[in-house]
Amino acid sequence: MTSNPPSARLQDIRFRAMGSQCHVIILDGDAQALERAEAAVRRLESLWSRFRADSEISVLNAAAGGPRRVSGDTLILLCRALRAHRLTAGWFDPFLGRDLAALGYDRDFEQILGIAAQAPGTRSYTLRGTGDRVSTAAVSDYSTFAIDLDSRTARLPVGVDFDPGGLGKGLGADLVSRTIVDEGARGALVNLGGDLRCRGDHPDGGWEVTIENPLDPAGTLDQFIRLTDGAVATSTPLKRNWANADGSRAHHLLNPSTHAPMAVEIAAATVIAPTGWEAEMLVKTLLLAGPAVGVPLLRKHRAAGVVVTLDGSVVQV
Repeated sequence: MTSNPPSARLQDIRFRAMGSQCHVIILDGDAQALERAEAAVRRLESLWSRFRADSEISVLNAAAGGPRRVSGDTLILLCRALRAHRLTAGWFDPFLGRDLAALGYDRDFEQILGIAAQAPGTRSYTLRGTGDRVSTAAVSDYSTFAIDLDSRTARLPVGVDFDPGGLGKGLGADLVSRTIVDEGARGALVNLGGDLRCRGDHPDGGWEVTIENPLDPAGTLDQFIRLTDGAVATSTPLKRNWANADGSRAHHLLNPSTHAPMAVEIAAATVIAPTGWEAEMLVKTLLLAGPAVGVPLLRKHRAAGVVVTLDGSVVQV
């Protein structure tokens, strides 16, 4: 892939969607490219948010095991989620939405915090999860989860709620970046809350992507990635955690065996992978299962990672 000449035109837009700050950069797109990109992100949010009663995911979760017709993009999300569950031997489990809601994550995270937006630099470093680490994940039986591509219908197991949060932003970046390039732009970088995908052509030297560090007031490491094509996803239990009415604390990374928040042993992990959905799948597995399970999986998927330990050490895996 060749780099762009210095005369290449970059345009960008920042907005808030999917409970996160979003940043889209387009290389040599037309005048309406940014507007269409933002609309595409907001459309996916309207389809996938489990906090909107009329979204396709909420309707599917409320169907009590009955089939529901969904859009093509939602079918892709469900297929990728089931595939990720199988590829990680159950470590990545997107069917714990009911457990997250029971723990208090039953609405947009900004509403849980009680503020319009999380202020920069406000992070908790004292969280310790309650779930013990286990050597293998207990693979739940989702054999009654059915997807019919011909009729575009899906059916969840009774008593199970699908949670798109573990995959939605990475896959969303995949889909929106593809749309931007298909519509004529030379290249694009779509960053949805730190989960990003770039494709097509790129600025001279590649896209410069900083790595998040929740232990640093600046929020980033001193090192960065130069990416020409591919995806990056970062996950940490130190940002999306909350206090419940009884004083207990919880975070969004659940042990698939106990359905409780996983014990916090890694401050943050970043994965570089070919696609956004793979990067999300791999970074969650790395955090939940640890390097012994996560690193071989990274290598299998032609991915690499960076881990920030609780003492602030940075380890490349």
